[in-house]
Amino acid sequence: MSFPVDDPRAFVAAYESTLRPMRQRHGDVYWRFALSGDTAHQAELETIEGEMSQLHADEAAYGALDRWAAQGTDDALLARQIALLLPEFRRGQAPEALRLRIIKLGLETEETFTTFRPVVGGRRMASNEMDRELLVSNSDARRREVWEATRAIGRHARGSVVELAQLRNEVASFLGYSDYFTMELADQEMEPEELFGVLDDLRRDTDGPWARHKAELDAEMAEARGKRAEDLMPWDYTDRFLQSVPRRDPGRGTDAWFPLAAIKKNTHGFFRGVGLPVERLWRAADLLPRDGKSPHAFCIGIDNPGDVRVLCNLDSTARWMETTLHEFGHAVYNAGIDDGLPWLLRDAAHTFITEAVAMFFGRMVKTAPWLREVAGVPHELAAKAQEDLREAQLVFARWALLVTYFERAMYADPTQDLESRWWELASRLQGLTRPPGWDGPDWASKVHVACYPAYYQNYLLGELLASQFQAALVQRTGQDMADPSFVGRKEVGDFFGGLFAAGQRQRWDDTVVAHTGQALTSRHWVQQFAS
Repeated sequence: MSFPVDDPRAFVAAYESTLRPMRQRHGDVYWRFALSGDTAHQAELETIEGEMSQLHADEAAYGALDRWAAQGTDDALLARQIALLLPEFRRGQAPEALRLRIIKLGLETEETFTTFRPVVGGRRMASNEMDRELLVSNSDARRREVWEATRAIGRHARGSVVELAQLRNEVASFLGYSDYFTMELADQEMEPEELFGVLDDLRRDTDGPWARHKAELDAEMAEARGKRAEDLMPWDYTDRFLQSVPRRDPGRGTDAWFPLAAIKKNTHGFFRGVGLPVERLWRAADLLPRDGKSPHAFCIGIDNPGDVRVLCNLDSTARWMETTLHEFGHAVYNAGIDDGLPWLLRDAAHTFITEAVAMFFGRMVKTAPWLREVAGVPHELAAKAQEDLREAQLVFARWALLVTYFERAMYADPTQDLESRWWELASRLQGLTRPPGWDGPDWASKVHVACYPAYYQNYLLGELLASQFQAALVQRTGQDMADPSFVGRKEVGDFFGGLFAAGQRQRWDDTVVAHTGQALTSRHWVQQFAS
């Protein structure tokens, strides 16, 4: 198809009429693929993605968009649509064979992550089972066996992940960028200096607090494992990547309050109480684990705001209570977008902004007021959980810094010794020790590095913005920053409702200022968790 290149309004109308049904079909097929791992769906996805990629290869269309972007227009919504379309068509100018190879290999890699189950002790083990083993097993040999099994997927996927990084870099180079990571940031309207200015500040602000907390954590783990702190190995912690610190202390954990029925009840009740009901979204979701289904969790807007779906693999744990609130936070965002907006603008203002919304809601599971008022957790235990939130945030911040710095390094040179680079960063940022002789591709075992490139920084930026959202809401509700409650507060729905409705009508930086009163900053997060 050729798009009209004389009138930007006619161009946008033609684009929507062509692309919208294709993206709806793609979203629906992806959903069915995630539910089953069926290779027939993978083949269909490859076909659709190839068709969309070829559509964006229209050289005349790219030239017209580039011209209209340079000329400008008094119609702000039209200008915004042109700005969002320009990167899509720019990427389409890369050689067709290269684009199609990336699509094919990317889908094959995602299929591997969806269907792969490692063998531990002679039987296949699901992701939730491995996490539980790392939490409860007291056997050093068993813990090591399970920890190594969590890296088995990386050994399968390593070659494909490296090849994908090289292919993506070829596209970036063809389009005039130094590497894919830099190009991806630019397409997200962010410069590397801007991103790493924020992250470097955060790293410096957390170096001291993290060193102190890590020493306490190591003392705790050393006592539990019967080792010296300096002899701790990665499998001595209770999370496969030290991305979090689950505990099985019956006097501290809140898992007992979250059977599956409670996860449903709490999710419905809390969102309804703040004016963001999720009943329709819950009915459209697929929430229980089964063989062949993707073992992860995500929300997908098939066609915002009318067709939004959530995938989970619920287990009776506080972790899955948190994940459920997180994913339905994404869902209420997608479902809350104004359907009067042009179709191209019916999406979150930026990836990290929707992550911030999801994180704001997910954090409720570790806040004392929510635990008391919604889940019925006793006061003392709820207070302990809130203390654990600070630890969780510090642990996650250092982990997310590792992933983001690693991805920047990987795309700068995919041929380097990536295992050594990973462990250099893991040592410096997390304080972990590389096991002697260990050559496993830990980095290729993380689904985000393998399948969702240059994305992980959005989680960290999202955490910063979630604290900024909280500060704005505390001020709006007239509460004390030390222990605010958002349960039943209609101000929460009003605050986020305006953000949701605006969709992508503004750039991310303008959106943050418009809804919090200031530019993105790490200050509120540092005050909340690292001061």
